[in-house]
Amino acid sequence: MNKYENAEGARIREMFAPKLQEGESIQWCGASAEKLTMKERGMSARHLIIPVFLVALCIVLAFIALVSAGNNGIILTAVFLLGVGALFYGAVFLLHRVLFGAQSLYVVTNQRLYILTQKGKIDVSLELTALSSIYATPGRNNTGTVSMRNSSVGKYSNMVYVNLMGIEYPTKVCDIITEAVDNAIIMEKKKSQANRY
Repeated sequence: MNKYENAEGARIREMFAPKLQEGESIQWCGASAEKLTMKERGMSARHLIIPVFLVALCIVLAFIALVSAGNNGIILTAVFLLGVGALFYGAVFLLHRVLFGAQSLYVVTNQRLYILTQKGKIDVSLELTALSSIYATPGRNNTGTVSMRNSSVGKYSNMVYVNLMGIEYPTKVCDIITEAVDNAIIMEKKKSQANRY
């Protein structure tokens, strides 16, 4: 276990170990803080516009349906209100995700960076050799963000920047990832030189 991993890192390491590919070894594991502020997740008030608009729209539509409902339209109004209720539930769920987000789990091996869901499913898998411009942004309570540029082609090419948010010891983790990337690049060069001969 790496000294910059906490109990959560140890749990992730144990959970992820069976998923390692041949020749892979874990360099660091961690999880984002469970409660990140919007600023810590790189979000601003503009990210609230759609969820707040949907909640307001639901309230207005429900009020209009109640006011305009006559004796003949009770069933239609009930069906309409169920639809508005479903829309309202979806908007509140979206608003909760925007404000509080889900905790992410991170694994750095000697070959790849993995971002996992809370249940341990691999959400993102990036070759270390595709990562560059790695830097740390310290935050409050000894946590922060490690950001990097991604030059992967294919499935994850739309992820220009990758952020590991709300992690403990961001500067040290940045150093660990930088070293792992450097070592992966050296190994890749050695392999390509060996294949030439």
